[in-house]
Amino acid sequence: MPELNFVDRSFNKDQSVNYHLSMQADRNGLAYCIRNGRNKEFIVFKKYRFDHVYLESDLAGQVISVLDRDEILHLPFPDVHFMGYTQQNTLVPAEYFSTGHLAGYMDFNSGGASDGELFSNNIRSLETFNVFCLSRALVSLITLHFKRVEISSQTSPFLWNVSKQSGSMKNIAMFVGMNADFFDVAVTGEGKLLLYNTFQYVNETDLLYYVLYVCKQLSLKTADLPLILSGEMSSRPVYSEMLKKYLPKTGYDAAAGHPNAATALSPALAYKFLNLFNLQACALSVENIKAD
Repeated sequence: MPELNFVDRSFNKDQSVNYHLSMQADRNGLAYCIRNGRNKEFIVFKKYRFDHVYLESDLAGQVISVLDRDEILHLPFPDVHFMGYTQQNTLVPAEYFSTGHLAGYMDFNSGGASDGELFSNNIRSLETFNVFCLSRALVSLITLHFKRVEISSQTSPFLWNVSKQSGSMKNIAMFVGMNADFFDVAVTGEGKLLLYNTFQYVNETDLLYYVLYVCKQLSLKTADLPLILSGEMSSRPVYSEMLKKYLPKTGYDAAAGHPNAATALSPALAYKFLNLFNLQACALSVENIKAD
């Protein structure tokens, strides 16, 4: 059974040709939402919790189980967008990007050959390509199930949302997307993206350490720095309370550019699943490329 299960009464399985499916998966679970293409509202949201996922094969097995038993995921959708969570990514300025060098970009960034499927998304609002690597097993089962699917990593909607925040490029601000095993961090100001990186964390002490480390590296004044949180783990009070002790302007993301949700859909889900809800809007501005 889903951990979270919302299906608006307007949902009609016979009208799936008018709906758009977005899905994400990581070791913490699988979540998906469906947007009505006519009124732009999200009318379905489900989250399945995964336990005891340690290996790529564990994750693939859990995802297969959900795909097999969830009847909605067997409907014919005109487009499907899937997002995987990974730290195996790198940003390449558009002027230097070439589709034939995805492996080279990843090898240079990671210091060795990447073991997985390589993709890139063009984040046009930042004139930057996000090159990333996802598990072959996960990509294979998703593409076999849906036949036609656009692939992204969490970096693309995360940075797309950052670029769409009012005044974010002009004003100094830090954005933190808290995922199951690691968090994404971006710093903006001076009319550009100053920094993007990911850090692994286990507890609030790890989180605080790396946030303050970024502040130190960029000479940011913590007392005046807006710190904007999003992601499923950001809802845990222990994290936000720790950060507020050192960065008092810590708050939650307002979900810039976030489409309308059906009335019964909890607004709290917006910042917790911000990447997922922004995936459709982000896809309108990105180009998906798979390595040969």
